[in-house]
Amino acid sequence: MTRVLAVLLLFIGTAVWAQDTASTGAQQSAPVTPRVETELSADTTVVGQPLVLRVKVLVPTWMPSPPAFPSMEAPNLMVRLPERATNPISERVGGETWSGVSRAYRLYPMIAGQFSLPAQSVALTYADPGGGAEPLTIQAPIEAVTFVAILPAGAEALDPPILANGLSLEQTLDGGDGTLGQGDAVTRTLTATITGTSALFIPPLIPEVSAQAVQSYPRDPVVKDTDVRGVVSGSRTDTTTYVAQYGGSVDLPEISIEWFNVETGKVETATVPGVTLSVDAPPPPPDAPKINKRQIAILTGSVLLLLLGLWVLRRYALPPLTAYLAGRRARWNASEAFAAKRVEQAIDRKDLNGVLNALALWTSRCPGSEGTALEPALAGIGAVRFGGSIGGSGDWAALAAAFRAERTRRTGGDTDTHDLPPLNPS
Repeated sequence: MTRVLAVLLLFIGTAVWAQDTASTGAQQSAPVTPRVETELSADTTVVGQPLVLRVKVLVPTWMPSPPAFPSMEAPNLMVRLPERATNPISERVGGETWSGVSRAYRLYPMIAGQFSLPAQSVALTYADPGGGAEPLTIQAPIEAVTFVAILPAGAEALDPPILANGLSLEQTLDGGDGTLGQGDAVTRTLTATITGTSALFIPPLIPEVSAQAVQSYPRDPVVKDTDVRGVVSGSRTDTTTYVAQYGGSVDLPEISIEWFNVETGKVETATVPGVTLSVDAPPPPPDAPKINKRQIAILTGSVLLLLLGLWVLRRYALPPLTAYLAGRRARWNASEAFAAKRVEQAIDRKDLNGVLNALALWTSRCPGSEGTALEPALAGIGAVRFGGSIGGSGDWAALAAAFRAERTRRTGGDTDTHDLPPLNPS
C-alpha cells in the first residue's frame, strides 16, 4: 500500500512539473507588446463643453524617453492640454508591474454634429523585455474615437452658439470728454469674461464704424484662457481708437451678446450701452461724384460698340472707299482739266519752262491745230527773258488770255477746270 501511494505521488508531481514547464515556456515564447488604452468621459456633450479623452500607454519595462502622442486635432474641434495633462502611471498586468504614461485631452466641439477622430498611433521607445542592450521602438496603435455634440433646447438660434457657466461685458472709454476737437482721440475698450468654456467662442466685440467725423483704428484682440482645477475660463479684449477728423457726430452702437447658461438652461444677454461722439471741426469736403454700376455698364457698352463700329468700318468700308478715291484721283490726274490747270498755275507763277512742259501735257490730252494766239504771246515772253529786252518780263496776261481762248476753241466751250468728275456718274 505504501509503495502504491509513493508511485502515485511521484506521477502527480511529474505532471505538475511538466505543466509548469510548458506554461513557462509558452510565456517566454509569447511576445510582450505595449498596451494602449483610450477612455472617453462621455459619448455626448453640448457645444463648447469639454469631453476628456484619456490615453494610457503601458510597457512591461520602462521608457527611456517619453512617448510622442498625436495632437488629436480635427475640424471644428478645439483640443486643449490642461496643466498636468500628462502623468506617469503603473499597473499590474499578468501579475507583473508595468509602467507607463497617461495623457488627458480636453475636447471642445465648436459646432453641433458627430465628431470622429481616426485611428492614430503613438511612438514608443522602451527597454527590451528580453534583456537586449538596445531599446525597442514601435508605433503603438490608438483606436478611433467617436462622439456627438448637441445644442440644448433653447440654444438652437444662437449665432455663434456660446454655452457657458457665465458671461459678462465691461466697457471703458479713455480720452475726449465732451465735444472733440479735430485730432482728438477716444479709445473704446470692451472686455468679455467667460467661465465654463474657452474665450475662443466669443465673437468680435466692436463692429466697424463708417463715418466721416472720425477715423477708426482697431487693435488686434487679446484672447486669454485659464484652467483652474479643470474649469476653463477666459476673456477677450477688443480695443478701437477713434480720431476726430471733421465736424459732425457718430454713434458707437450698443454691444449685446446672447449666450446660453448651461446651469440655468436659459438664454441670457450681456450688454453695454452705446456712445455718441461729437466733433467740433470744419465740415468734410464734398464727395466726388460716384459712378454707379449702371453708368459703368453703359459706358463700357458704348466703348465696345464704338470699337466694333471702327473695326467694321476698317474691315468692310475702308478698302472700297480707299479704292474709289484712288481711282477718282487717277482719273483726275489723267484728265484734260488737270493738264489745263497745270498750264494756268505755271502762267500764274510766270514760269516759262513750266508753261512749256504743261502745254506739252495739255496738248497731248487736247489735240488740235497749233494755236496762233499762243505763239506770239510765248515769243514775246521769250524775247524779254532771253533777248535782253529791258523793262518788264513779258505779257503774261496776254498768254493767259490766249490759252483760255485756245482751250475754248479746242474743247468747244467746256472749260471748267475746277470741278472733279461727279461722285455718282450716270
